[in-house]
Amino acid sequence: MTAPFPTDAPISLCDAPVDQPLLLHAIHDRRLAAQLEKIGLSANSRLTRLDETLTLRTIRVESASGQAILSGGMGLKTIIHLDDGRRLPLMDMEVGQSGHIEGTTGGRSLTQILETLGLKEDEPITLIRKLPPMEYRVRLENNQRITLSEGDAARIWGECEQSQIQFSLASAHKTFQVARLLGGHQAQQRLVKDSIQPGSDLVLESVRSVQDLCLAPEPQLVINSQDGLHLHLSQEESRHISVYVL
Repeated sequence: MTAPFPTDAPISLCDAPVDQPLLLHAIHDRRLAAQLEKIGLSANSRLTRLDETLTLRTIRVESASGQAILSGGMGLKTIIHLDDGRRLPLMDMEVGQSGHIEGTTGGRSLTQILETLGLKEDEPITLIRKLPPMEYRVRLENNQRITLSEGDAARIWGECEQSQIQFSLASAHKTFQVARLLGGHQAQQRLVKDSIQPGSDLVLESVRSVQDLCLAPEPQLVINSQDGLHLHLSQEESRHISVYVL
């Protein structure tokens, strides 16, 4: 069944909440509208405004327990003591650098997430790769298909082929049963809205790179569209775009 059209008045994109489904109402600047239409963004496009932490690069790390993938926000709040004595966020490490987890600035909940992923304090950890923006195509139990960012795919913990892993590391076309949702309240609520929760069965169908376009030299606002467009807009450009909050 198609969702009813929003009845509330549209608001400026720069005033829209983050991590909430949005429906593009209009672009009130002819030049900008023509630019965005060429790349597939126009009236009735569905999109989400991202929080700053979600625009950070997702990272792949390796520990004694194997490999794990962390969202940019988690990487920023996980403090590493490098082998040369320096301490810095995991996000700021260079590829190939090693150290051990000194602690986090994200509280006990982040520590528990890291432990679930096999990343424990005082144990060695190596940064393997900083990942480009990726899109995970997922089939739900009702055969509905959705797309997930690499950060959200990494927030889903469960079982696939008798192994406890993150969904972002699951084999394609194999059943993955969700055991836990990792991350903060907003991230978990976003996944639940997509019918992803403990006990759900998911199937990863494909993974692909998504467009990462910057229309402004100093981007300040970031959105994802439902069809995989990752777009940077200036505050001035975002004021010319009106949206409905769904």
